[in-house]
Order: sequence, then C-alpha cells, then structure tokens
Amino acid sequence: MTMISLPLTTAVLAALATASVTVHAAQPLRALPGDQVVATLVAAPLPPDDSEHAPLAFAWALDPAQTLQASTPYASVSRSYWQQVDGAQLQRGLELPLTAPDAVIQLSPAAGARAVPAQSLQVRDPAGRSSVARAVDARQLQDAGMPVGEDSSMLRTGTGSAAGNYRLQSAQAQGRYVVQVLEPNSPLRLEVQASQAQVLAGGSVQLRARLLEDGASPAQLQARRGGLGGEALLVAPDGRSWPQRLLRTTDGSLHAQVRIPAEASNTQGLWELQVFAQADGVLRDGKVAFAVARPTARFVGQATPDQASRRVALPLQVAAAGRYEARGTLHATGPDGQLRPVAQAHAAAWFDGPGRGQLVLPFDQAALPAGFGAPFELRELQLHDQSRMAPIESRAVALRF
Repeated sequence: MTMISLPLTTAVLAALATASVTVHAAQPLRALPGDQVVATLVAAPLPPDDSEHAPLAFAWALDPAQTLQASTPYASVSRSYWQQVDGAQLQRGLELPLTAPDAVIQLSPAAGARAVPAQSLQVRDPAGRSSVARAVDARQLQDAGMPVGEDSSMLRTGTGSAAGNYRLQSAQAQGRYVVQVLEPNSPLRLEVQASQAQVLAGGSVQLRARLLEDGASPAQLQARRGGLGGEALLVAPDGRSWPQRLLRTTDGSLHAQVRIPAEASNTQGLWELQVFAQADGVLRDGKVAFAVARPTARFVGQATPDQASRRVALPLQVAAAGRYEARGTLHATGPDGQLRPVAQAHAAAWFDGPGRGQLVLPFDQAALPAGFGAPFELRELQLHDQSRMAPIESRAVALRF
C-alpha cells in the first residue's frame, strides 16, 4: 500500500509503508466519550537525548479466558504534611498538630541554614512533657538506606503520646528549614485523585481531594469534612507552578477544574497536582502525578484492517520529528459469539519531520486460539510520542472488522 510519506526515512517506508496489508474495508477510527483525540497538531523540539531510529513491530498472544483490567486514574493517600519555617519560629517553638502516637518528625535545613543536631531538638506534648522516643541524624538515616539530605534530623514521638498540638523547638536554629510530619498510625488520611492519568497540553483535568477517617461514622465524617479547606498547586516538570482554587462540594470533598498550559514543558517527566488541606486542626498534604503530552502527531484518515492477516494499517499525520508508537489489543469472536482479547501488538518508527505515514500493527505474529476468528475489534488503541515520553491519543474501541 502506497502512502504519502515525505519526509519519512527510506527505512521506515521499507519496513512499514510497504508492509503486506491487503486493502480491505478502510474505515475511520471511532472516537468514544472519554477517548483522547488530537484536534490540532503542534511542533515541539526534540529532547537532547538520542532516540532509537530503527523501526520495530511485534505482537504476542493473550489468553482469552483472562479478563483485561481497565486502567483507572491513580489516587494517592497521605497521612503526612510539611511546612517551611524559619529559625525564629523553631526557637520560639513550632506548633505541630498530631492525631496519633508514634509520629515521625523530620527537620531538613535549607541552603545556608545552621545544622541542628538531632539530640538538641525538643518535642513537647500538649501537657508540656518531653515526647521524644528516639532521635537520629542524617548519617544514621543514610546508613539505613534513606535518601535524606546532609544535616537532616528525625525524631519519633512515644507510643503512648496523645493527640493534640505538640511543640517542636530548637535554640540553635538559624535560617530556613523544612519540617515534615508523618503519622503512620493516624485514622485520618487525605485521598487525592486526578480524573485521568494523561491529558493533552491545553486540556483540563479534574482534581478531587477528600478526607477519610478510619472507624468514623458517616455523621462524624461529614462533620469533619464540614471544616475541610485547602489550596492546590499545579507543578510542571521544569519547576513552574500555578495556584489552583479548591471548592468544597456538597459531599465535603474539595474539587478543582485544572487547565494545563498549552505551552506545556520541554522538560521530561510527570506533572503533579499538590494539595495542602486542613480540617479542624488536622493538616494533610497529598499529591498525584499524571502525564501531559504535546499533540505532535495523530491518527488521521482511514485505517485499513485486513481480516485475513489481522494486520491493521494506521495512517499518521506528524508535526514534529521523533519516534512514534502505536499499540493496541485485538479482540476476536469466540465459539460462544463473544469478543475476547487474543493478542496485543506494538509498532514504532522514526519520522524525520512533518508529513504523513503509517504504522502497522502485526497481529498476524500471534496465533489465534482455537475456535476464535472474525469479526474482530481493535481496542485500547494508543499513540505515543516515544521521543518525548508522551501518550498522545487513546481510543477504547477503535475498529470493528
């Protein structure tokens, strides 16, 4: 099959565009609600790291008796919080609300701050009694395999300590410090979730944060959430950040509609939504990460599935040089007439710059289970920009052939 492919490399044309795919029932890819589909392409510079240029395509068989689990957005759970403080606050005594015994408090000096030995730190409970069960310094923590900065200190409160406002104090503190508090035994935790694990630059994602309490009745939990408030921050991999407004809804959770900047970021890595929440004296911080992709390529035109060979040709439009990958799952009809997953396939190739080409998913490399055949469905179809580590398009049910 001949494709318009300027300025694709000769190797890509030979390996992909001329692959043996019989012209059969060309059809547009379906787009269902919830699919990530590119409307407008943008150019983007290549990262400094070299990408593989050689084309690659492969497939493997799946057990149709095994149900594939649909991916769900990750939700983080936090029983911790942190604060930035100055030495004057620590000299006077920094108030730390604790909700359970056996809490861990870590003090880390910022650049230029005086190191504070762990043994010189004091923690007093609400009654004014010392409540340090153990104190360790950075060397001890590093020897135990913990990646802490130099001059960090860590304290642990007693197992019999009560809930309430504790006071962390150091007469030697000078400069800026980060204080982190972890309450592993606390019944109170903050759950933070984004509505999707990937989003296009210029798109939006829904943020939800809610306070949960082990053993609480619905009435107790509702009362606790009635005082829930907080702030959120969208953080790019390059360190840029944008404050986000959190609104409390009728169920007591916090929500935000977060728009991703169209210019995105040239730095590789995941974006984060950070939440800083408080409720009736309880402090909790949480964050959730997700991928942001610049729409540098898209599926375009009519896909060409071949029922006989089970190969699927997927036309692409590319706006920026890079290595692009298509992946998908083939469902076949079983003896009972039901569609079940029988194979997965990947195909990737280098594109020299803007133009059109195709990627071919070679499902013929995986044998069909006995009794399975047409009609087929191509599901969970995805397009990835491998050079920029970005998931560009996703379609739950792309083709039926």
